[in-house]
Amino acid sequence: MNVWRRLTVTLGAGFALLVALTSLSFGLGFNGVGSAPCSTATQNVVGSFSSGKAQYLSTGTCTTPGSLGVPRTFPYTVKGAYANNIAEELIEIAAPPISQPSHPYGTWRTTYSCPSDPWLTIDGPPFGPESLRVKCQILNRMDNSPSEAYPRKYQDGKPLPTLSDLFNAWRAYKPMSAWVLMPAERTALAAKRDADLKAEAQGEKRLRSATQTLAPYRMSLSPIITAPTARQRFFSQSPISIRLAPPQPWADTEVRLDGTPVKTAKSVTGYMVRLERKDSNGQWVPHATLPVGAAQAESATGYTGFGAGAPPAFLSMPGAWRLSAQVTTPQQSGWSDWVEFGVMAPPTNKILQPSVKSFAK
Repeated sequence: MNVWRRLTVTLGAGFALLVALTSLSFGLGFNGVGSAPCSTATQNVVGSFSSGKAQYLSTGTCTTPGSLGVPRTFPYTVKGAYANNIAEELIEIAAPPISQPSHPYGTWRTTYSCPSDPWLTIDGPPFGPESLRVKCQILNRMDNSPSEAYPRKYQDGKPLPTLSDLFNAWRAYKPMSAWVLMPAERTALAAKRDADLKAEAQGEKRLRSATQTLAPYRMSLSPIITAPTARQRFFSQSPISIRLAPPQPWADTEVRLDGTPVKTAKSVTGYMVRLERKDSNGQWVPHATLPVGAAQAESATGYTGFGAGAPPAFLSMPGAWRLSAQVTTPQQSGWSDWVEFGVMAPPTNKILQPSVKSFAK
């Protein structure tokens, strides 16, 4: 007991996480006045939970006697997280302003492997590791405390323990902020976890319901074919511009200062174009189905890969044609109405030979 009293009293700095309440300090064996690192402290622990991660935030102030017996109060922040059997804790104490008395400051970051969430499990006393139900293993530790760069000594010449020295004893088996939670606080956090997970499940259920409701509506929409137009004529083996526009509810609603549209997460990024032609019996037969990017299809020139491309899919032939389009990404739409157009044989050019003339001298 005298050893711990000497470590904490002579440090001259406190921290609420070590002993959050006076009653807790007695329970841990600190039964002398001023034997705890913080003579008085306040703390507030809140948690937020999802199916994939638990996050904790603890803020408070610590009051401790200074080297001249004048009380010093400084704030601290602790951030914790637990997911997939990995716990993380970041302790932050800000450096004191010039106008205030000095106190230790820095950051202490520790990563653990834990069998379960240490913040939610009621456990044994800090210095009885044999009775722990949740014992974690340190995976990584990164401390940065400029105030401890120059270690001090006792009057008898023995080294004065730093705040990190005290922290190391507490965080040897699990996050420091998980030690000092009272049963009522853990119960409150567990209730918050249950409420958050219930809200998340209800939100996912509503989203699935909305998606199922929206799917038929999306399928009822279709892109707009702006080119070719109905009954337009083209020469065979020449590029045919195919221009598309997204369904009106999917049109870009955000614009830049110059008025140009801005792509959003809901903007159309891909189309599918299907082409059919009439055979000699007057029946429509499939010709090709072509994926077309929105950047080309919605440009001023449109998609021009069909008409003069490689046969058979990308080459046009004389006859009656029609095309339809569908949005494929980010969500699938229905197919648009057919737009019919014609393809004609290219004109034949006669090469005119100049007449032969004789010139008299």
